[in-house]
Amino acid sequence: NRPLKEGLYSDYANREALQELVRFRSTSVEGWTSLADYKSRMTGEQKAIYYIAGDSEERLRKSPLLEMYRKQGIEVLICPDEIDDLVMPMVGKYGDIDIKAVNRAGAEKEFEDKTDKKKEKDLAPLIERIKKALGDEVKDVRLSARLTESPSCIVVDADDPSLQLQQFMKSMGRTDGMDVKPILEVNGDHALVSRLSATEDDAVTADISRVLLDQALLVEGVPLKDPADFVQRMNRLIG
Repeated sequence: NRPLKEGLYSDYANREALQELVRFRSTSVEGWTSLADYKSRMTGEQKAIYYIAGDSEERLRKSPLLEMYRKQGIEVLICPDEIDDLVMPMVGKYGDIDIKAVNRAGAEKEFEDKTDKKKEKDLAPLIERIKKALGDEVKDVRLSARLTESPSCIVVDADDPSLQLQQFMKSMGRTDGMDVKPILEVNGDHALVSRLSATEDDAVTADISRVLLDQALLVEGVPLKDPADFVQRMNRLIG
């Protein structure tokens, strides 16, 4: 299967034929599935083929980025090969259907409703406090429309390399442009975020904001710069 994916990346002349041959794991079916089979299962309102890429199938299946898609009954392709973050954006479409990564900012826009917009306005001051607390550790902080259970997740802008791709390229000695900051999304309905909303204490704000970021990084398999600091913050919050 990997040689087929490498062909999708490098063999433009045969890309359409290779698209029919390549197989993926999925959140909806056992075993392997094709893009054609995925298309046949798309819901009536679905506008794209969705995938999630990373370095571990087990980790990807547990990713908070899947929560909204699971709730909506939307299938997501699981792409755990290290080259998937290079291949899938290069492919871009299957016929006339866009292929979209769920870890991109804006991927959830077609599922937003008026309630999300109102909540975003109401929680805008809280989001600004988190931004201030995290400073240049993140590119932005946003209220999430994709989380239903987890307190936070990280995504990247449409034109930025994913965190997994950054790690992969760095392992190959290519560091130029590979230090892009993540976007932190927070779940406005989660108890941890509600606790943050209820406090004006700067120290508590800093602890919760940092824990929200570090938890999201850990879930994505990104090693923390200072694990001891994370533990200390967690202990203070629990205490």
